[in-house]
Amino acid sequence: MTKKRKYLLFPAVLLAVCTLSFCKKQTDSYEAVPAAAYYPVQVGKYIQYRLDSVVFTDFDRVREVHSYQVKDIVDAEITDNLGRPGFRIRRMMRDPAGITAWQDNATFMVTVLPNSVEYVADNLRFIKLASPVRNDYYWPGNSYIFTGSGENSSSSSESEYAYMYDWNYTYANVGQPYMVNNTTIDNTVTVLQQDQSTGDPLLYPTSYADSTYSVEVYGKDIGLIYKDFLHWEYLIQLTLQNCRMIIPGEPAPSPCPANLDCDSLAATKNGYAICDTLAPYSYNGYGIKLTMLEHN
Repeated sequence: MTKKRKYLLFPAVLLAVCTLSFCKKQTDSYEAVPAAAYYPVQVGKYIQYRLDSVVFTDFDRVREVHSYQVKDIVDAEITDNLGRPGFRIRRMMRDPAGITAWQDNATFMVTVLPNSVEYVADNLRFIKLASPVRNDYYWPGNSYIFTGSGENSSSSSESEYAYMYDWNYTYANVGQPYMVNNTTIDNTVTVLQQDQSTGDPLLYPTSYADSTYSVEVYGKDIGLIYKDFLHWEYLIQLTLQNCRMIIPGEPAPSPCPANLDCDSLAATKNGYAICDTLAPYSYNGYGIKLTMLEHN
């Protein structure tokens, strides 16, 4: 009996040792990478992109895509408005074929903190990355942006950025390869920012609709390698025209006099009014897609 117990004890101890060893290896393999690893900055660093800009033309009814090349270059160390060290990013733009000379287009600011990366564009501060970098980790990336009443301000005023309310930036595909411009980047992280829609103008052309989609992909030791953002609202303004009165006993509809309530007038003659309905629509929104071409 004693021998049997010794025999059973050995595999039990071995199993415990193996289990502890496995747990240690498993923990090590999931060691979190700091956010700064996916957003390296130093003066002189640049990334060049193809930029596809979505705009609405022809009285805001037709969607067009205008393409360019842009180069984002870190050109100076600065201090942000909170007194923290940061970097200024200068964006230059040229034609999509890269023939014309670079022209200054915009400036941005980035602040790399121990646990996050903040990015300022058009006076809007975004928390682009946050630590730890692991799948399904999320954070309120737009929390610095006033998006309307009742959430991050005591003001009751409206905001043109209401569609940015309550976004949870979420990590996916951490450490996975990603192909951009026919080049595979070995170690990347995808940041899912928003994917929301209401209605469908193709199915319901006389009803309101909106859509917001935003995703970014970062390469380790590179920075932003891909961005896809699109937001639009589909607006309808129903109007009536060519109103006529249908009067019993009269062979044809009678035109309604201008500036009169056609329904009320027709009712006085025991009739009713009919009108043609006009449903002019328009889109309000914009989009931007960045695809990395090269970097240093």
